[in-house]
Amino acid sequence: MNDLISVIVPVYNVQSYLKRCLQSIQKQTYQLLEIIIIDDGSTDESGKIADEFSQKESRAFVVHKENGGLSDARNVGIDYANGKYITFIDSDDYIEEDYIEYLYELIREYGVEMATSFYRMVSNEECVNTYKDNSDKGCIIAEEAIKRMLYRDGMTHIACGKMYLKEMFERKPTIDFYKYILDKQCLNCIPVYDNKYRFPRGLLNEDLALVYYLIIESGRIAYGTKKTYYYVSNPTSITKAKVRKQDFQVFILYKLVRDIILDYYPMLFDPVLEFQETIYVKLLKRLMMNKQDEFAVEINYIRKQLKKTCIKAIKSDIRCVTKIRVFIASSSKLLFVLLCKVENVLGAKS
Repeated sequence: MNDLISVIVPVYNVQSYLKRCLQSIQKQTYQLLEIIIIDDGSTDESGKIADEFSQKESRAFVVHKENGGLSDARNVGIDYANGKYITFIDSDDYIEEDYIEYLYELIREYGVEMATSFYRMVSNEECVNTYKDNSDKGCIIAEEAIKRMLYRDGMTHIACGKMYLKEMFERKPTIDFYKYILDKQCLNCIPVYDNKYRFPRGLLNEDLALVYYLIIESGRIAYGTKKTYYYVSNPTSITKAKVRKQDFQVFILYKLVRDIILDYYPMLFDPVLEFQETIYVKLLKRLMMNKQDEFAVEINYIRKQLKKTCIKAIKSDIRCVTKIRVFIASSSKLLFVLLCKVENVLGAKS
């Protein structure tokens, strides 16, 4: 039995990439789709491109709205969705022709509410049409899925590259978030509106603020390691751009995610530590490589936190590369910058 699947595409000033994204959705082997394009107040030609696409593609429609950010655009898409299942595709990315069919079959085969595939990172210039790889698949409990996500072992907490039962966003959450709230700043990290799961508005790292909780709620998740989603690495992407003040929200967000995960799964201490160290190191890398001395206080804070956990990290079961990064970052700014430059040359992944 085929089910309607809602494909939600948030759009904001991506005129150079949007056609490629929408065409990759149009070419899907699974055809029973509604394509929901949320124009989040674009000031370039993105809205026009979306309208032209919807005029030619009967399964697509466009919602034009004032700019509210990625979370708000995704939430609007969820509200408009009529499908039994939902998947999110960022408008500068694109997908393999069997992306939706692959995820849908995983859900049906294992009788779960959520499925994930993996992604291939590509550059703006690189366009992949047929990338074949050996893939594995299966069904795992939430604890194992979260462990793999924290270690970035074939799974990530990115909202894209996954398929969700729409009902997951309509049920009342079972997690009592207020049990973990220590101050008012944490309130902005709660992914709940009107007793329903939604992406927190106005918060960076919105995927981190929701996906782990959906995994906990689902209990099980089907996975496939086939790379069906193409994540486009842009020079101006959030991972390479200069750090802004709001980027430091991740410290508060991480503490909430950490406390909830460890409350449900105390045995995941090492994977949580791995993730914590990675957050600190990646942010420090952006600060140091962009020579953002205006954030000297934050730089010192990050290095101090890394020093506090350095011995614990070295003795833990986290990745060796993470241990090296933590040790160098906490020991010497100069050596850390050198390490970052070498990793950039080698094209090292996080």
